[in-house]
Amino acid sequence: RSSDLGNPKLIFAHFHFLLELPDLLPRFIHIVRSQPFEERRNWFYENLYRQNHIVADEEEPNQLDISEADIISISREDLFSSSCCALANIDVDKLKKKNAVIAFKGEEGMGAGVKREFFDLLSKEILNPDYALFTQSTDGTTFQPNSNSSINPDHLNYFQFAGRIIGMALFHQQLLQIYFTRSFFKHILGIPVDYNDVASIDPDYANNLQWILDNDISDLGLALTFSVETDVFGAMQEVDLKAGGSAIGVTDENKEEYVQLVAEMRMTRAIQRQIEHFLSGFHEFVPRSLLSLFDEYELEMCLSGLPKIDLDDWKQNTEYSGGFDEDSPVVKWFWELVESFDCKVQVQVLQFVTGSSRVPLGGFANLVGAGGLQKF
Repeated sequence: RSSDLGNPKLIFAHFHFLLELPDLLPRFIHIVRSQPFEERRNWFYENLYRQNHIVADEEEPNQLDISEADIISISREDLFSSSCCALANIDVDKLKKKNAVIAFKGEEGMGAGVKREFFDLLSKEILNPDYALFTQSTDGTTFQPNSNSSINPDHLNYFQFAGRIIGMALFHQQLLQIYFTRSFFKHILGIPVDYNDVASIDPDYANNLQWILDNDISDLGLALTFSVETDVFGAMQEVDLKAGGSAIGVTDENKEEYVQLVAEMRMTRAIQRQIEHFLSGFHEFVPRSLLSLFDEYELEMCLSGLPKIDLDDWKQNTEYSGGFDEDSPVVKWFWELVESFDCKVQVQVLQFVTGSSRVPLGGFANLVGAGGLQKF
């Protein structure tokens, strides 16, 4: 009944069977997604734990009741490699249980606090440039798989391990200080990417693609073809965007196809194997059907929570134009309104204006616009 569509409890009580019918789920997912985020997040964990026979409110095991076999011992000095080796030899079902305890070698501490520290340290280590797994977007706030990660001979195994860690953290509701590009979140969700998503990786490149779409390129002499030059370990290589692409010129008639293929190369084709191995590890803990409850922004909130925003820093790194300054009544009203918002709405304001929900490393002074560093 239509009157039931606004009642989350009724909807989730009746629609849980859809998770086991992937062909039918897309026909009703818009109804489920229209429900409040917190309701969907709760339903996500209820079904995730039910499918894995986990008691949701089960307490962490008492230290006195922990056996040696339950302890996953990790070297703090060699965090990445020791974690990779240790988790590779443990059955996934064991890693899903709360009686699996993480401890650092040579240290007595264990329990919830140590588990939080483990996930926090390891998620940061996954982004360590020494492993060449992920690269930063141009604004320095988000990461995506490195197309040149093969410089590390074990890179595909490491991507599977990274997927396992991220999936395991989401399973155990451990928030991570790790932020991916919108396009990579879409890949995790199985949502197709398009040229608009390039902006989350390289705003300047996205502006160039938009300029091609917005202007008649017939007589500009750009000499574009359906191929791109790619940097592979410092050497430039020409790659066709489609069969025989280097011999096909870009015209005003086919430029939309060109822009879409360029975007797919940048965000998908160049990192396809890395994505596949990451997802193979991630889906060991979280099935694709359950992820369909969220969009890419909501998945980020599930993984990382809401970012903390320093309003004073935001104000100090804001420029005014059109005759306005910080003492203008309308400006004061704006900041009073922003200050009255809860964290979630403040993040939405930031996302709306800057295109990113993240504050760059170093604060608002490092916001990046189309022309480089640019204040709010």
